[in-house]
Amino acid sequence: MRQEKIVEYLYAKKQAIAPKALAAEFQISERTLANDMKWLKEIGPAEGFTVERIRSEGYQLKILDEPRFGNYLSQTKHKEQIDSASPQERIKNIELLLLFHEEYITMQQIAEWLDVSLSTVKADIKQVEQFCENYELTLFSKAHYGLKIIGTESKKRRAILYLIRNTIHTPVLTERYKEFNFVFDEADLRRFLQEQLQKNQLKISDIVFENIVQHIRLLSFRIMQNNTLNNEEFEELKISDSYDRLTEELVAYVEAAYHIDFSHAEKNYLEEQLRGKFAVLDDAASNQQLKQAIEKALEHVDRRYHTQFREDQDLANALLMHVAPLLQRLYTGHQLENPIIDDIYTQYANVFNVAMGFINELNKDLDADISKDEIGYVAIYFAASLEKQSNQVIDDYQKIAVICSTGGGASYLLKVNLERLFSNAEVATFALNEIDQIDSVFDLVISTVPLQQEQFDIPIIYTKPILNPAELTKIEKDLNLLRESQNKTVDVQQFVLSLFDPSWFQINTQAEDYLYLLEAESDRLETDGLVEAGFKQSVLEREKMIDTIYQQGIAGPHPMEQAAVKEVIDVILLKKPLSYREKQVRVIFLINIKKDHLNLHKEISRLMIKMMDDPTLDNQLVKITNFQDFMSYMKSLMKEG
Repeated sequence: MRQEKIVEYLYAKKQAIAPKALAAEFQISERTLANDMKWLKEIGPAEGFTVERIRSEGYQLKILDEPRFGNYLSQTKHKEQIDSASPQERIKNIELLLLFHEEYITMQQIAEWLDVSLSTVKADIKQVEQFCENYELTLFSKAHYGLKIIGTESKKRRAILYLIRNTIHTPVLTERYKEFNFVFDEADLRRFLQEQLQKNQLKISDIVFENIVQHIRLLSFRIMQNNTLNNEEFEELKISDSYDRLTEELVAYVEAAYHIDFSHAEKNYLEEQLRGKFAVLDDAASNQQLKQAIEKALEHVDRRYHTQFREDQDLANALLMHVAPLLQRLYTGHQLENPIIDDIYTQYANVFNVAMGFINELNKDLDADISKDEIGYVAIYFAASLEKQSNQVIDDYQKIAVICSTGGGASYLLKVNLERLFSNAEVATFALNEIDQIDSVFDLVISTVPLQQEQFDIPIIYTKPILNPAELTKIEKDLNLLRESQNKTVDVQQFVLSLFDPSWFQINTQAEDYLYLLEAESDRLETDGLVEAGFKQSVLEREKMIDTIYQQGIAGPHPMEQAAVKEVIDVILLKKPLSYREKQVRVIFLINIKKDHLNLHKEISRLMIKMMDDPTLDNQLVKITNFQDFMSYMKSLMKEG
């Protein structure tokens, strides 16, 4: 079924899609994608299509025989089991159908459209109501008529764009939208937009480019269907600049191509979106004012999280370019969607709170909620800065003592490999019988054998006699944790494993409410004195704001601001999975670490990601019956690198 969905996705896009982006869209590895493509190339010609790999662009669908391909698409539609295979996709399809229908539509009609039972649709409606509420829309029900979504056109467009971009691989679209797709020449729009960006000397990222294309596509469709904006919603902008000129050129292009007329409101709506997507500050005064605001926000972050982001001038410059259009988007309500948000949120959970703290401080006078997607973009900048700080740690060590008991060639090879890692340091090797020669002129000891810590007043990390890439990476991780911790010796794997404790491990068979369970466990941590007061409230606030439930039902809740007295990870294995915000929860890692331990949080996230990527996870969770079983599984994940 996945291979058929890939064909449908490429058919809908009508352009080449990069392998990485396509793999991410279907949440598979590029290797799995390559195997899928091999299979599609084998069966494609008989079904009227082929998939070509275009150099430097990606995979593109090519239709060889329209009737045969049309028949193939019809057959795959019949194969889809929306009812059982993907309940969430079914619900989103219901939302999209209601948004595209201006007239009332009955639940029976929806059931027939999606080929599911009436009772299934009735059960889904509560979640549809919640979706409408999130987008400030109303799901209105009228006896003998059916259902209808009521709200402003701008809010409807925002909801539709979200569904088409991020939620549904193969949306069940209305006949009108299918007809529009057939006549709309997206390739020509892309060509025209690229020309106009060059002409007006405007630069944007690929993600923003896609965002603009999708906005214009939907805007054109809605106008063609007479679903237009109210002139009172958008005041006319009295500015003449590159954005104004670009808007006029795009409007003229669409009007001529599709024989439609843009109202003043539609023009202003489009220009408002364009202004919120370009990283430009037009005057020196605004530039300086924003610079000062960013500096104060970074100072607030450093004070709150014990970090040194304010010292990173590259970070400040990058944020300046990003924040200007971000604030504009917040004012106008046209926030960007982020196609890689799940990857960012999982891999960089350590800086997500930092990004939220920065934005809240910068934007404290504006009454606007920022989306998870927008926070993700900002979090990337902080993650990059943290990586740069991590790289700097290597350069901080100038003289390193290496203890290798084997001597000879192995000792020399170890020295050479370490000199490559510590390019600015002097590396000297010693045998065990020579350790009395290691004095305070050395600032780091790297040993291949166990040592007595009291022998040295110098930080110690351990490694293997023969260094492979994984071991070199481990040394870097050890050094980052060494800088964060008060210990004199650190092993990243042992450090993370030491956070698990049998007293803070449970296999739960009775819990029925996710937030209630978090509240109870957080309260237990507070009562036992492992956290500062307010931990429970902060965890719940964080989870209600943006939940920390990741792939495969793995959750990593933590407070808005870490406040550990004693660091520990409270683990809860749920034999009966819970549901929160349409997500399943099977394993909870309630993370309690110190506020300045961002690198430690990153290593905890790495371990959780290994769990998510484990193809045997289901069997592993079934086999865990006690703390010893759990630790054996954690150690096996650690050994994988």
